[in-house]
Amino acid sequence: MGKFEHVLSPFKIGNVQVKNRIELAPACYMLATHDGYVTREMVAYYQNLARGGAGIITIGESPIDFEYASGHEFQLNLNDHKVINGLSVLVENVHRYGAKLSIEMTHCGRYVLNNKQTIGPSNIPAEMEVLKARREGRKVRQVIEMTQDMIDTVIEHYATAAENCLRAGFEMVMIHAAHGHLIPQFLSPMTNKRTDRYGGSLENRARFAIEVLNAIRARVGNKLAIEWRISANELVPDGLTEEDTIEFVKLIEDKIDLLHVSAGLLNESRIIPHMIQPTYLPHCYNVHRAEIMKKALKVPIATVGSIHNMNEAEEIVASGKADIVAMARAILVDPEIVNKARRGQEEDIRPCLRCHTCNKLTAAFYPIRCAVNPILGRELTYVPFPKAEIKKKVVVVGGGPGGMQAALTASQRGHEVVLFEKNNQLGGNLLLAAGLKIKADMRQYLAWLIRQTEKAEGVTIKLNTEATVETVKAENPDAVIVAVGSDPIIPRIPGVDGKNVVWVGEVDAGQAQVGQNVVIAGGGATGAEAALQLAKDGHKVTLIDMLDYNTLTPEYPRGLLFLLEDYKVDMRFSVKLEEITDTGAVVIDSKWQRTEIPADTVILSFGFKPRTAVAEAFQALESANTEVYLVGDCLKPQNIKEAIHGGFNTAVEI
Repeated sequence: MGKFEHVLSPFKIGNVQVKNRIELAPACYMLATHDGYVTREMVAYYQNLARGGAGIITIGESPIDFEYASGHEFQLNLNDHKVINGLSVLVENVHRYGAKLSIEMTHCGRYVLNNKQTIGPSNIPAEMEVLKARREGRKVRQVIEMTQDMIDTVIEHYATAAENCLRAGFEMVMIHAAHGHLIPQFLSPMTNKRTDRYGGSLENRARFAIEVLNAIRARVGNKLAIEWRISANELVPDGLTEEDTIEFVKLIEDKIDLLHVSAGLLNESRIIPHMIQPTYLPHCYNVHRAEIMKKALKVPIATVGSIHNMNEAEEIVASGKADIVAMARAILVDPEIVNKARRGQEEDIRPCLRCHTCNKLTAAFYPIRCAVNPILGRELTYVPFPKAEIKKKVVVVGGGPGGMQAALTASQRGHEVVLFEKNNQLGGNLLLAAGLKIKADMRQYLAWLIRQTEKAEGVTIKLNTEATVETVKAENPDAVIVAVGSDPIIPRIPGVDGKNVVWVGEVDAGQAQVGQNVVIAGGGATGAEAALQLAKDGHKVTLIDMLDYNTLTPEYPRGLLFLLEDYKVDMRFSVKLEEITDTGAVVIDSKWQRTEIPADTVILSFGFKPRTAVAEAFQALESANTEVYLVGDCLKPQNIKEAIHGGFNTAVEI
């Protein structure tokens, strides 16, 4: 085990021996059937994750019943005994790799996403429901305060769900008692206003949780290890704190085998980034909370929250901050993370961008996908990876992310690849996008992608070489993949050539001097990230855009809007840049009012335009013997997911 001797050492959870301390943290997957059964896609997905070496594989949010408990579509219905058949197949395929299988049993309470009336300990609607109703111009969906019969029914459903999991072959279950789900709704004085034996004192508010645990133990005994997932701090006024959590866990720690320490509450959009951290927040986000629990309690502790590499995991276990390290995105982006670390192949582990592509899709009820791992969620098709029946020569024009992914995939298929890049290094526009200090995750990924491309078998890279139709034709290729990228849009407005005007890419790359007062014209994600970085660096920043607030901000990466507000960025929407002067930016608003915003520097961030003419020139190479494909920004400006998946999807079919 060497370098990772602590995190790769075995550990006993209850009566369950696990081969190492790495747990696949629960994540939504959206791969079950609409009525709650296992699919072939789901089996292949979890089988591939288990193949990578983690000690525990945890299936994410799985409701204990479909009527009142579901928080998403396409989840498992654990209360239906018919689910056992499919689950047993899943268990069988995970066990092939020596992993133990757990499942996150959930009841969302007042957060249930259906059209029926929801239930909870008290008649208090979720804050997000109140806001949604207001936006939609409808009445707030009321919460039914649970009667004793309702409470007894839910407890029975928990016990039945656990028993079904045991019958399917699971060794563990995880009780989701975090993030404001039903159990913490009983526990928190913010959501529990009852005056009966389930309300008031901590002991009363904990009663529901204790009765759930007692019912599960009565049904399955010690045959299942129980992991209890909790928000150590709910991060809202009047919510649970670390001190509250410790006092509660002392009441149940003899009934559970592992405490999974998270944080946050499904209360409002501002809190969610602290539950699933974006790239702008630190790694190992909740480890300090796990350490507090570890010092105060006897039960073993699992920690979670942006733990993104094996070095971080090793330090956590070696220092005694936690016993188990739970990772979700780090394993999803590279399922082989544990095996690669064990083999000393750390440089080959694909880093996570923390871009939220995975959970953004599942939140909208789409199957799980990863921006930079194009196989995730498609394992049934691409695992094992299909080798080409006929070896071909493939020329890739352009060394940006789409071009590099195409070269890698073509190489993995067994083809000979020649990659042309006109600049002196690979990376394309991603070199600029990764330049900001807040984009450290992106820089790590870019370095990985370049490394993998440079050492890929059968790939010849020609830097400082601008491809032409003639030079490409001279290679006598069977296939040409054109990934020549895009150019920045620079509008023709008065003053755009001024000395105080710079392009955002130059700012991102650290190639431009920026004054104290800054106006960024173009409030999309690129401009907004530059605004955040400059504001964090102490600049006074105004961000402007022609689009309105409701059109633009939903496209921001998670957490970005709130950080802009926290760092006092002046955001002005529905305004148009009319002129740039030596002293600032002249804008006109929706009421045709002209205003000059004082600025030492005006930064242009109006997006990109595809290099259509360049791309089309290479299409002349298409013939009976040569296939030509266009990928990436040269088709249309794209995000990183579209570029990577475009390169992969093209090359995997050649």
